This record gives sequence, structure tokens and C-alpha cells, in this order.
Amino acid sequence: MKRIWMMSIIQESNTFSPTMSTMDDFRRFQLALGEEIRDSKAETELTGFMEATGGEEVEIVPIVSALAVSSGIIRAEAWEELKQLLISCLNRAGPGDGAYLALHGAMAAEGCDDAGGALVEEVRTRLGPEKPIVVSLDLHANVTYKIVEGVQGIIGYRTFPHTDHHDTGIRAGKLFLSILNKGVRPVIAFRKIPMIVPAENSQTSHGPFFDLWTEARAGESRGDSLYTSLFPVQPWLDLPDMGSSVVVVGEDADIVSKEADRMADLFWDKRHEFQIELHAVRDIVARALVERTAGRPFIISDSADSPGAGSTGDSNYVLKELLDLGVQDRLVCLLTMVDAPAVAYAIDAGVGSMIEVDVGYTSSKNTQQGVPIRVLGRVRTIGDGKFQFGGGSLKGTTGNMGRCVVLQIGSISLLLSEWPTFSGDPAMYRSVGLEPSEADLLLVKSANQFRADYERISPHIFILDTPGSSPANIRSLIYRRLPRPFYPFEDEFEWRGESRL
Repeated sequence: MKRIWMMSIIQESNTFSPTMSTMDDFRRFQLALGEEIRDSKAETELTGFMEATGGEEVEIVPIVSALAVSSGIIRAEAWEELKQLLISCLNRAGPGDGAYLALHGAMAAEGCDDAGGALVEEVRTRLGPEKPIVVSLDLHANVTYKIVEGVQGIIGYRTFPHTDHHDTGIRAGKLFLSILNKGVRPVIAFRKIPMIVPAENSQTSHGPFFDLWTEARAGESRGDSLYTSLFPVQPWLDLPDMGSSVVVVGEDADIVSKEADRMADLFWDKRHEFQIELHAVRDIVARALVERTAGRPFIISDSADSPGAGSTGDSNYVLKELLDLGVQDRLVCLLTMVDAPAVAYAIDAGVGSMIEVDVGYTSSKNTQQGVPIRVLGRVRTIGDGKFQFGGGSLKGTTGNMGRCVVLQIGSISLLLSEWPTFSGDPAMYRSVGLEPSEADLLLVKSANQFRADYERISPHIFILDTPGSSPANIRSLIYRRLPRPFYPFEDEFEWRGESRL
């Protein structure tokens, strides 16, 4: 019976974020070893892979499953510990006849720009040169040559907001079995495009990315590809091998190469269609005061401060704007912010206490973006910060924002938490007794993932123009390491003929 190593190490890095990931970030969210992995109730790539391979004559050997909330790059000591953990788990697992790795693809560490490629390299060293490796990647992966050259197959997510982790694992399992049992020898065509586009307009339900996926599926239906993956890379990476990419897996090298060229050209031609309209807080407030409808809140996204994109989540920009506009006397608002010192102060004061406290920018301490502001409010609720993700990509997973409090500032309910977490699920607010559908104005700190749940609550969704480490306005960031020319910083240039594999 063939033994297949199965593992997952996922963290999305943002090189513009002032904070760095540690091993505590993995331990806090998810870190399972060996057979513990089978106990997970979340629908992940690993559960999909096990489902796809369960009826075959193979033995799945769980190695490690590690997941951290997005942040800055991983600290050097944490990166070394993570690698050594993987190596020790592989050594204990015994020989393998192949390996499946679920990665993000945009993970970076101090001293290692391509952490995903390094992990593939570690597994390849221990597996041997001939045995198959298949990887799955988030569609915001920064796919690299090291990843491509080290594997026999690459499978990317097909949905954004991400709802197909399990299905991605199933596709990876089917490809793996075709290699292992049916003698399929896939070839990979890889096209790197010197381009980044806003994540806020990369949803797969409509728009330019939907159009591209329609074309990709048509190519698969014609037999030009076994599996096509499109990667509009997460844009907050300042790396020399950065860029969007197309990966086509098939059996005929010429056909696969032509299909990769076709999809890459289409991707490039649609680059302008990804631009997103950004809104000022005061403009949305003015509309909400006139147009608000019960049960259909105005949802505003401070995507520039999204923890799911690696930002700190501690920006007070929107709160300050609302207070300056006097919204606390006119609209029911739900806001969220990471601020551990304010949480501790409120907990010491106790439920029902009126407190005056500074909030905001306690994690990043980035005075160029903003400074703490003093607010007066009543401690309404204290919680342990744990909640169950109800849908989307993390369904079945426990969220953990650390200790948290709700500070009531007039009609503004401010959810303060100790730690950043994925914040695109209404369960986060509901865990502390706040109902999103009852608000007039509702803040999320998420670029696009929040749409999976919040579009069911209201169609009134607006992306804000705010400062932060993950802004939709990519041009507001200073990139120093990108290859040039590079879109959107340069536009009309010839890139075709580059980055061919």
C-alpha cells in the first residue's frame, strides 16, 4: 500500500505590516500534529484530500497542520522552529511514496522571501527526486519557480471569497491519484505576469475575475488543460519575484503551453477592469442618514486595516471620522478594533463602568497613519473572544480574538479585542451580543472575504479609502523590490515572452 504524506502550513504575509508572526500565532489559531489532524471539524483542503483518496489503496499519513492569521512576515526564530517541526514530523512518519502540501503561497519569513518554496524543497529532499508532490495554493499565492519546479501538480482555489478549501483538496487528491495509480505524467505551464490588482474587486461571482474563470473552465472542457489555476497575487508583497500568475496542468506540453499563454494574455488585457471605487467615510454617512432601511445596514470595509490581509486591525481612522461627524448621536454603528491595553483597562473597570480610555494604534504604533484617540464610553460586555465561524472558508473553525469588550459610545458599539483574527464573519459580532442586521452602519475589516456572509445581510457595501498596510489603493504604498516595469506603476509595456516555463 502506498503511503502519502499529507501536511498543511498556511500563513499569508504582508511585507508592509509592522508586526511579525511568531509560533504563538500558529498555536493560537491552529497547530495539529499527526493523527490529531483527523479530528478537525473544519472543511479544509486536508479533509477534501482525504475524501478524494479514501476509497483507494493508499495510506494517508498526516504530518502537520499549522494555520496562523495573516500578519507581517514570520520572525526568523519562528520560521526555523516551524521548519524543524516539519522535519521532525517527517522523520517520525516513516517512508513516503508521495506528498500533498496545502500551502498559502504568499508566506515569507526573515531571510526567506519564498517560504512556500523552501517547504517544498524540504519535503522533496526527504521524499526523493522521483516521487510525486502535489501542492494546493490560495488563489492569492505568489507562485514561484521554486514551487513549480519542485512539484508534479499545482491546484489553486477557484473562489473568492474563498469557499472551496474542501473542493480544492478533492481536486488535489484526484490529480494525485491519477499520477500515482494511472500513470499520468502531468506537465506544468507557468506564466508570471508583472502585475498586481486590487483584491477588493477580484471576486469570482462577477466582474473581470469571473470572466477569466469562465475562459479557464472552457479550456478545461476542451481538453486543453486538466486543471487551470489563476493567481491574482495578494498585492501587499514587496518581493523581487512578485506577480500574478497562471498555472496550467495537463498532459501535452504544447497544448498546455498555448493554453497558459492564452490565459495570461487575457489576464493582462483585463488589468484595468480590476480597479475599485473607493469611498470616503463622510460620504457613506451622508447616504446612510438619508437612505437607511431597517435590517439592511450600510456595510463599510476598512480593507486597509484587514487582519485577514496581514494588517494590524488597530486603526481608529473610521471611529475618529464617525466621532468628528457626530454619528454617535444619529446612527447605530458596529465597529471593531484591536487594542489589548484598552481591553485590559475596560476589564479592570468592569461591566457597567463609564471609562475614558485611549484607543487605536497600540499594535502598529505607526504615527504616520494615526495616533490613539481618547473616548468616553460604557463597558457593555466582556467576552473570552472565542467564536465559531459560521460559513465561508473557515466554517467549523474556532476564531480567537483574545479577551474582548464592547465599549458603548453613544449609539456606537465598539468591539475591542486583544488579538487580530479573520474578521469577515458576522459571528465575530454576534459572539458578544451584537446583531449586524440591526445596525445602520457596520464596519468590517476585510478586503473581500466578508462578502461570503455579509452580502446575505445587505447589498449596501462600500470599500473605504483609508490608510493602512493593506490598502485597495496600491499606489499609496512604496514598493522598493519589485521588478520593473510593473503594473499598475507602469502600464503600456511588453511583458509577453518573459517568465516562461
